[in-house]
Amino acid sequence: MKGVHDSKLERFLGTPLPEMFRVLKPNISQQDVVAGIDAFRAAYEASGIEKNHLYPGVRPMLQAIERQACIAWIVTSKPQHYAVKVAKDLNIDRLVAGITGAGLDENDTKAELVAKALRDTRADASDAVMLGDRFYDMVGALENDVVPVGALWGYGSHEKLHGAGCRNFVSTPAEFQTVFVETAAAKTGSPRIHGAQPHTPFAISLSLNFWIFPVLVFGSSANTTWRGHL
Repeated sequence: MKGVHDSKLERFLGTPLPEMFRVLKPNISQQDVVAGIDAFRAAYEASGIEKNHLYPGVRPMLQAIERQACIAWIVTSKPQHYAVKVAKDLNIDRLVAGITGAGLDENDTKAELVAKALRDTRADASDAVMLGDRFYDMVGALENDVVPVGALWGYGSHEKLHGAGCRNFVSTPAEFQTVFVETAAAKTGSPRIHGAQPHTPFAISLSLNFWIFPVLVFGSSANTTWRGHL
């Protein structure tokens, strides 16, 4: 949008495009929203999609979850076909069992997408945790009775995530891997995650430059238990 500095756009990272346009220009027409989305996607498909990179430690974190007999499932408010391509380009598609993304109009809420992912995986909300770095991730998880975990290596601040209802935080993918995956799998005791059931596996956020892919992770075996202390 003309006259809008990059610094003003930073707070919209991870926000669905229609919502961003309507906040920046409250009186914008639907026709202009569609035109803006088309312009963004043309630029993204031409070069932006090739600029995605995983944050350090994300791949080992996914591999650790796989070793614990759990599955990862990407849930993103961005169009699904882009998420599928990015996951494949970054060579993490084999580390996730599926992807739930928005339609091309990007009108799906994160709560709706989390609910769809739970249906697609036939999982109970008590068997999942969602790790994300945006307000929407926390709200979407809580509206589906899924325990959220805040990823502080992404775009969201502790203050904003806490304000959205998050009460569990990790500073790096390595911390999540150590504290919630490897250590939790080896210990017994009270639930490690505040508000979660003793058998609850985890969800992760894959932060990919301008794309945030929160991921639900489910235990693949009834014998999988995750215990410990915060």
